[in-house]
Order: sequence, then structure tokens, then C-alpha cells
Amino acid sequence: SMSAAVITNRAGALFENRGLGALSFNGGTSRFDNAGTFRKSVNPGTMNVTVNISFNNYNTVEILAGILAASGGYTSTVGARLHCAIGGTTVGTGYGRLQVASAVTLSGALSVGLTNGFVPTTNDSFTVLTASTRNGTFANFYYPSNEVTMQMSNTANSVIVRVTEILSVAQPILLSPEISGPNITLIWTTLSNRSYRVEFKPDLNLTNWTSLPGDILSLSNTASKLDALTPSNRFYRVRVLP
Repeated sequence: SMSAAVITNRAGALFENRGLGALSFNGGTSRFDNAGTFRKSVNPGTMNVTVNISFNNYNTVEILAGILAASGGYTSTVGARLHCAIGGTTVGTGYGRLQVASAVTLSGALSVGLTNGFVPTTNDSFTVLTASTRNGTFANFYYPSNEVTMQMSNTANSVIVRVTEILSVAQPILLSPEISGPNITLIWTTLSNRSYRVEFKPDLNLTNWTSLPGDILSLSNTASKLDALTPSNRFYRVRVLP
């Protein structure tokens, strides 16, 4: 607990909270000044910086798990960054959030990163910051642009990150097929826990693709599907399902 105290996390230093321990108020007015890296990790619950302790970010706040509740207010400078990890669609257990009890004026940058092999789908959204009132906006927004495209938007009391496109790194690649008697086995690269659909058409000049019955849920980094050989050509493609 703090009583009319100042904690300064200096430049180059790391202050990490892996549990649910709080910075609590014990009299007077206190503050936490972060000039290094403040990291909340491991535990998916809420860490509370209680009322009458102001949190001032001059460098980097990383929320890798759970929620950081700045109940005494939060300020950031032009050179500060808030980073939230995204490993699922549920706040806390899936992605990090900064929760400010009072009004907040935003400055600096926001960044997000994908963790634990998580691949979002188009239009997934993540509310990475909430406040009683939001003023200003993050000047810069950084995300894993080799995997997805994302858009940051603001409401009166929140900041939301939305996935607008899944890029080719997450798309399947057809590998060499295998012939076995009257059948052909189609094999492609996958991401675990994603569903795929194999489609074909006899002529690339045709517009419509026909689906092979039965979608595939992948449990590893490759998947396969059997199809009967035909006397005419068949061109195949594999689609990732939302």
C-alpha cells in the first residue's frame, strides 16, 4: 500500500505484476510514474491501481493478460505506448484491457500483438481501453501487419480495435496431392482449430465453384480431404471459413 508516496519505474527498468496484487491507497495522494516498462502478465484477472493513486505513463505499459484498472486516473505523454496482447475474443482471458475509472486524455501510441497462435476472423473486435470519458486519441496505431489488417476506432468512452482482413500468411497452401487407386488425397497447410472448405470446378473460365461435401476442422498444421478421380479436369481451391 502507498501513503503520500511516489513509485518511479525508471527508464530501462521492468515492473511486472504476474498476479492480482494491487497498488492500494493508505492515506495522502500518491502516484506511480512509469518511465520504463510496466507489464501485467500471466493472470487473466484484474489488477487494481486504487483511488488516489494516479498512474502516469511516460514509456510503455504492456497488458499481456487480464485487465489493468487505473481507478485513480491514467495519463500518457506523447512518447508513451499502451500495448495489449490479443489471444482470444474475451476480455481478460483472451485479450488485455486498460480500464480507467475517470476521464482520460489519450496521447502517444497504441499497439496490439497476436499471441498463443490465435488467428482472429474478419470483424472480430477488441475493446482495449475504457474510461468514463475519452478525450483525444492515440496518434499512432501499430499491429501485426504481416498477418492481419486492423482499424482503430474511438467511442465517447472507449477505444476499439477491429480486424478488417486476414492476410495471406493465414491462408492455406495446397501441397502435392497423393493418388491412391480411384481417389486423390488433397493436402494443404492449416492453422490449428480453423475450419476449411475444399471447392472445385472443371474449367477455370467458369465463375462458380462447387464445394466438396464436409468441411474440415484442422487440429494441426496440415489437413487433407479425399476426392474421387474423374475422367475430366478438376481445379481445386481451399477456403478458410469464418
